Amino acid sequence: MQRYTISDALVLRRAPLPSGDVVVTLLSEHGKWRAVARKGRLPGGNLARLSLFHDVTVQAYRRREDDLAVLTQVRLNGALPGLTRPESYPYAHLVAELADALSVDVHVGERLLAVVSSGLRGIGQHPDPEAVALAYAWYLVTLAGLAPLVHGANPPRCDRCGAPATVLAAASGALRCIEHGDGPRDAFLGEDGAQALAMALAGPLRTSVAQPPSERGRAWRALHAYLREHVGEVRALQGLTQASP
Repeated sequence: MQRYTISDALVLRRAPLPSGDVVVTLLSEHGKWRAVARKGRLPGGNLARLSLFHDVTVQAYRRREDDLAVLTQVRLNGALPGLTRPESYPYAHLVAELADALSVDVHVGERLLAVVSSGLRGIGQHPDPEAVALAYAWYLVTLAGLAPLVHGANPPRCDRCGAPATVLAAASGALRCIEHGDGPRDAFLGEDGAQALAMALAGPLRTSVAQPPSERGRAWRALHAYLREHVGEVRALQGLTQASP
């Protein structure tokens, strides 16, 4: 085992410790992993470089393979512009938290890193960061192999009766008509919303960003209900669903 490793990574999460140290969750092309950054005496040190969404190169030390890595050096490669704006930050936080929730500790692969980096750039640069976040959130779910089931194409159809789909059945993960849903945990989308979701699941991303659902509150609530059923609670979604009409 190599005790010192060097990796390019994206900062997904920070968790401060009472000592002043910070545990960070990093996403690299080799996987998702955690490390601790020791509190430094000088401002602008490692902790400052490890802000959320920063692109960094880190040197990590592990005495044993099962030890939590200690970051000995951190170089800031870039901070994505625009993500700290109030209109962008909640969506950037969602994409980062969702990537954390959907990935495992090893062998994530460089594709996830590329998708998350692309999504964060889009949120920071696009005039409609909400549309970007919604499209990338469903794309990450699809990349993880957890996408809802779509029967038919345009419009999507209920797999039980063939009627136009209007709800996302959270438990079964199917788009269905309101009469054949799973129950109270279903999320009503309407025909337009179900079609927008089917398009987001089929891709490409550019199309789903350009043609977001007209009822975005319904879309966020559907994503929240589905993730709560199949992944777990994603806290960043709570604020978005409460803020959306």
